[in-house]
Formats: sequence, C-alpha cells, structure tokens
Amino acid sequence: MEQFWRNVGVQLGKQWKAVAAALVVITVALVAVGATRIEFATGQDSYLNPDSQIAIDNVAFQDDFGGETIILLFSAEGDATVPDLIEGDNLAELQRITDELTVALPEARVVTPYTSLTFSSAIIADGPAQGALIGAVGRETDEEARGIRSTDAVLSLSRRGAVETQELGDPGWNEVLLFDNTGFTQDGGKIVPPPADQLTIRESLRGTFPNIVDDGGEPVGPINGTAVGGIVLKGNATLDELTESTDAALAILDTATFDGFEMTVTGSPIYLAEINDYLQGGMLTLGVAALVVMAVVLALIFKVRWRLLPLLAVLIGVVWACSLLVLIGIDLSLVTISGLPILIGLGIDFAIQIHNRVEEEVVLDKDEHPIAETVSNVAPPLVAAVVTGILAFLALRISKVPMIRDFGVLLAIGVVVLLVVGIVVPVAALGIREYTKRTDERGESAVEKLVVKLGGLPTSVGVPMIVLATVLFVGGVLVEGRTKIQSDPIKWIDQSSQTVTDIDRLNTETGFAATRGVLVTANNVFDQEVVDMIHAFTVEAERRDEVVASSSLVGTMAKVINIPGTTPEGGMPLAPTTDDVQAAADAALADPLTVPIANALVDDVTAPTAVQVNLRLAQASLEERAELVDELAADLDARIATLSSELDADSILRDGLDEGQDPVKATPAGLATVGIGLLENLSANRANLTYLALALAGVFLVIRFRSLPRALLALVPVPLPSCP
Repeated sequence: MEQFWRNVGVQLGKQWKAVAAALVVITVALVAVGATRIEFATGQDSYLNPDSQIAIDNVAFQDDFGGETIILLFSAEGDATVPDLIEGDNLAELQRITDELTVALPEARVVTPYTSLTFSSAIIADGPAQGALIGAVGRETDEEARGIRSTDAVLSLSRRGAVETQELGDPGWNEVLLFDNTGFTQDGGKIVPPPADQLTIRESLRGTFPNIVDDGGEPVGPINGTAVGGIVLKGNATLDELTESTDAALAILDTATFDGFEMTVTGSPIYLAEINDYLQGGMLTLGVAALVVMAVVLALIFKVRWRLLPLLAVLIGVVWACSLLVLIGIDLSLVTISGLPILIGLGIDFAIQIHNRVEEEVVLDKDEHPIAETVSNVAPPLVAAVVTGILAFLALRISKVPMIRDFGVLLAIGVVVLLVVGIVVPVAALGIREYTKRTDERGESAVEKLVVKLGGLPTSVGVPMIVLATVLFVGGVLVEGRTKIQSDPIKWIDQSSQTVTDIDRLNTETGFAATRGVLVTANNVFDQEVVDMIHAFTVEAERRDEVVASSSLVGTMAKVINIPGTTPEGGMPLAPTTDDVQAAADAALADPLTVPIANALVDDVTAPTAVQVNLRLAQASLEERAELVDELAADLDARIATLSSELDADSILRDGLDEGQDPVKATPAGLATVGIGLLENLSANRANLTYLALALAGVFLVIRFRSLPRALLALVPVPLPSCP
C-alpha cells in the first residue's frame, strides 16, 4: 500500500499538466450540470417526513383550504378609525387591490377587509342573519333571554330599515355592518346611536377589526383603527411558486396608499421569502468572507511558499461537492447549507497538511522524493480519518428531520471530494514547483512554536486535564436533555430586520402571532350534531388566553346570534342551526368576491364533507404552543367520542362507515402544527445521533488499528470537549 501511495505522489507531480486539464474539465462539467441548478428548500418537506402523519394531514388540509397566508395589517394614524377605512377613496383603494390580487393570483383566496364586509353585508341585507336571529328567539328556552333576543331583533330590523342606501361605503350602512346594537336605542321610531367612543364592533367581525392594545395589553378602545386581511396562497406550492405568488402580491400591494392608514404586509410567505433570499445571497456572502479570512490567516501564519494554494483546493472541492449534491437530488436548506463552512474548514485542513508536510520533507528532511514521501505518510491517515467521519456523518440518516438526513449526506460526500481535491491539487502543484525550483528554506510560525511548547508540557499535567475533560463530558450528557431547540422560523432570520418588526407589530396590534387550522371531516359537516360540536369546541377554545380569535362558518353564525345578556356567565351560548350555517355558506358562494371566504372555510357548499376551524394564537414558544395544541386536541377528541356514543345508528354521519370508525374526524394542520412537528422530530433522537456516530466511528477504528485502546485513544478528543 505504501508503494501505491508513493506512485500516486510521483505521477501527480509528473503529470501536472494532465491533472490541471482534468481538474478544469471536471469543474466546468459539474458546474454546467450541477451548480447552476442549485435550489433552496424552505418548505415543509425539508423538516417533516413526507410519510409522517403531520405531513400527510397538512397536505390534505392545504389541498382543501390553501397554504401559507400573507397577512395585511391596516393601522390607523392620527384620529383615523375603522369607518374611515371603508369610505371614499380608501374604500376604492381596498376594492382596487382586492380586484387586482384576485386576477393576479387566481389560485389564491383573497380576503381583504373589503371582502369581509361584503360578506357581512350579504348576510345582513339578504336575510341569513335576520333569519338566524328570529330562529334563535324561537329556540331560546329562558324567558328573560327570549325577551332580550326579541328586543334585539326588532332593533336590528329598525336599524337596517332606517338606511336608505344599503351599499358598502354609505356611512349609515357602514355603521350597521360594523357595529352591533350595544348602546343603540329607539326614540319614537328614530334610531339613536351611542357616542362614537362607545360603539362596539360586531363580534362576528372582530377577527377582521381586532382591538388595538397598549403596552399593558389593554384595549385602547372599542372603536379602533386596526383591520386585518389575508391572502391564502395556493396549497402545497413549491418554493418557486410560493415566491412567485408572494412577489406578484407585493407588486400590487406596494402601489396601495390609504389616507390615515399604514398598511403592513407580513405573514409566513414574507419571512420564508426572506429566509430564501438569505440562503441565496447571505450565505454566499458569508462564504466569500470566510475565504477572505482564511486567506488573511494563511498569509500571516502559514510561513511557506505559495501559502494560498490550499484556498484553490477548497474552492474547487466545494464547487464539486455542491454540484454532486444537486445531481443526486439534494437541495440546500437552512441545515444543509450550514455544512459548507464545515467542508471549507475540513478542505483547508487536508490541503494544509499535505502542503506543510511537503515543505518539511524538502527543507527539514532533505528527502530526495518529497512528494512521494508526503503522500505515502500523510494520505493513509487522512483516508482513515475521512472514513471515520463518513460513518459518523451517515449516523444522521436516522434523524426524523429530512434536512438533517440530507446534512449527513452532504458532509459524507463533501468530505470525500475535499480529501481527493486536497491531495491532488497541492501534490500536483507542489510537485512541478519543487521539480523546477526546489525550496531551500522555511520559516517557523507562531503556531508551530506554540505546538512545540504544548507538546513539551510535563506529563503531570495530563491527569488533571483528563479529569476536567471527563467532568465536562459527564456534565454534558446529564444536561443534554435540557438543551433548547430553536425551531421557530421567525427566529431563523435577522431579528433586527423589517420582517421581524412587522411581525411584532401584528402581534402588538392584534394579539395574535400564528394560526392553527383544524380540519373537521364527516359525511355532512353541516349536520346539527357536528355544528353543535364545532360550536362548543370553538367557544371553549376562545375562552383561553392563548386563543385570540377564530374563524369558521359555524363561529360566524354563532357570533351573529350571540346577544349580550342571553348567556349566563360561563354558560354555553346558543349554537346556530344547520340552516343558519348553510345560509351563510350560500351567501358567500353567491358573490364572486366572497367565494374565497367559502373556499377557505368549507370544501363544497353543496355537499360539505370538510370544514376549517381557524384559531388565531397569541405569541408563545413552540413548547408552550405544543402544550396548548395537545390540550385542544384532547378536548376535541373527547367531544368526538361523546358525539359518536350518542349518535343514532341510522344517522347520515354513520352512512358507509365501518364498524368502530369515527363518524367525525378532526385533524390539526397549519404552520403552528408543522412547527410543533418539527420540534418533536428534532427532539426525538437527538442524543441517539451522537451516540450512534461515536459507535460507528469506534467500530471502524478498532478494525483499522486492530486495538481497542488505540481506538479509544483516538476518540478521546471528540466527545470530551464538545458535549457540554
């Protein structure tokens, strides 16, 4: 084997022209077919197993109800209030951007405040709301509550009848649409409104017009200047499709201006786009910066001729590695791209070892064949080290996170490529150099002096160092389970960026920072038993501090008929009926403008088998959010179990079901659920990855050295300083 490596060294030096030509040809070919096709992945396939239940459920959810949501936040400035947003030029501007967004994004669901108010107008003007209110009076069992409902229904009819022009934009009709009956009275047939600062936004519209809160979390006032809209992009879109849709939306939104209001555009597509931009631009910048720093370090510390030669080897090796990854189908992600600095460091190390040893063989040992001597002595241990590293890297393949599995493949392939290039490039270049003009002197660097000094320390120092390292290792193992994992995508981007500022503003002004969708499926999700179950679940969920608001057809109609004073404190408000929910769905479907609302909340209005309950969640860590999601899921499962046990055998909900099959299913989905799934996957076998990597490396070293003590000695520097 030694003779083989000597021959390799000799031939690389002699055939340097052929080697250089081969390097150029291979590099150009790999760049042409590989590097130019590099793609960056930030979708759920990067951090969730495609065959995991969370991923499968989320795909199904997005197929029915769309994917990521761009959020539009309208914030009042000065004395402006919500009514000012839906009058005059502001209303015209809202209508314009709604129409243009709908045309530009045909597969998206565009729901601006204009859309929401159009839907509200359809419910109130065309009768679904009035029919639901009158029906609620007849279903009310408490005498006092029935009286309150009757009075409220008459007042609603009077307020509606008092407006001659029932069109969005008319101040009188806007008042009817926006504000409930709180504070309104009748005096001789004339409607008397309360003072402007006592008007109360309709409960069914508080998702669109939430309260502004101050620094203490208290509402600034019931009449406010905050409105929220959303653009639900195509479900299960690729990153390119998501970026294209986001850019198209931003191109339109950037042209919008509102008198007295500032519009903030945020949401997951925005910060995913920023992550993508960072991957494509920021990491390239960091890579160039790393090479510059290494060049400076080599120039100042590496006291040899052609001291920047290792950088050439690294540059070629990284290009090869990235191109090969593309060819085998691995995209760069937040995790895999972080392997590039590791590969750069390893490549520099390989090249420097070869380069330095050649200089030593020439100047210090005066060897007649310095290249052959270098390769025969240095290449075998480098190969052994690389094989050990490959086994450790491949241990990452047991991770439950796809991008971590890809990270292991990237390192395994990259380290092999960089070893080959790290040997070939310096050996060929230095071979011809030493043949034409042999090195006659070599300076001693400060690093070499330090290494000599450390190597000369007395053996008595070894014992305390071993004890200290052992303590650190044991301590690291003991506290490993307490290590926090940052899996919130918002924390992956620059915290001083405008994107994060916008997200914080959304949280401050609306109280919510994320959404969680619940996909409810049944033979008929408008069946009264299912409506009652969704209603009870939604009411209890909204009573939690962590749930800011919700949106669903059931919830909308429940809030329409929820009249103050008719529900005892802590009691369950009256649920809407099947007819109420169906009427609301039909109203949404009747106007092309409001069809996106129907599409976002129910799969098929004429034969509804799936609906969405969307919960807006307050700011929280993923650990806290995971606890909330578990509690909500347990509550929903209990309600489904109760419904199943009480359901008649001939119910339509049981039609076509196998014995023991649940008539109703509820599946969590949405970005919050995906983030929790990522957190669980990251935590699942984190320690096992480390232990398996050490075990595989140890087994190989035992085989390689044919000695357990020597193998263990080689592993000592790995776990001791790194575990804490």
